[in-house]
Amino acid sequence: MMKKYLLAAVLFFAGTVAWGEGRMYTRKAKLQDFTAKTLRVVLTGQEVFDTMLKEEISSRWMVSPYEFCTVQEYHADKLSDMYYFLRFAFDDHYTYMVLSKSGDPENEDQLKQGFDVVMLPVAPAHSTLGSDMEYLPAYIDIIQRYATRARESDNVAYRGLKGICSKPFGPVYTDRDEAMRAFADAEPYANIKVIIPSSVSEKKRCEMIISTDTHELRRFKK
Repeated sequence: MMKKYLLAAVLFFAGTVAWGEGRMYTRKAKLQDFTAKTLRVVLTGQEVFDTMLKEEISSRWMVSPYEFCTVQEYHADKLSDMYYFLRFAFDDHYTYMVLSKSGDPENEDQLKQGFDVVMLPVAPAHSTLGSDMEYLPAYIDIIQRYATRARESDNVAYRGLKGICSKPFGPVYTDRDEAMRAFADAEPYANIKVIIPSSVSEKKRCEMIISTDTHELRRFKK
């Protein structure tokens, strides 16, 4: 309960500063240009996966203009304030699908500063992004749903992926074969449990529950 009150106080203060002085902005305010700017989807250089990525983005991305680019083009343009990027990155534990806003983090104008909007674990670190990515359509939908709702709510923007979770109803498939079948069939009112293991720790893992028909995120635990 104390955390909720603290978050509310922070958001109230942040919003007051943003509109009172005109210099500091909440995350929600920084994301207002999301639908107007072009999303550049960074290809990985893995031909088979990049083909799948192009197909899924082309059929699923609905919230902003998009185009595809190389890793080299991403590094050349990431400090400009022209784009959003959807890319893959990793730490010691996981590979992430990352939505980031381009810009120089040191820019005095906060609306032109770059930052990572959201990071969704999708595979163990250093994955080749092959068999680990059977749920790619859901991951894309989760990313764009988060970005859309974060533009509307500072509560969502600051809570991250937990801010878009909704209570699951219907069966939750934990067996991999059953989960893949239900996901492929877009079974109504059902869910799958997705576990992303850490690359370096047997005790560490990311768990998600995702609806099979709407791809809503029901639970996120990392």
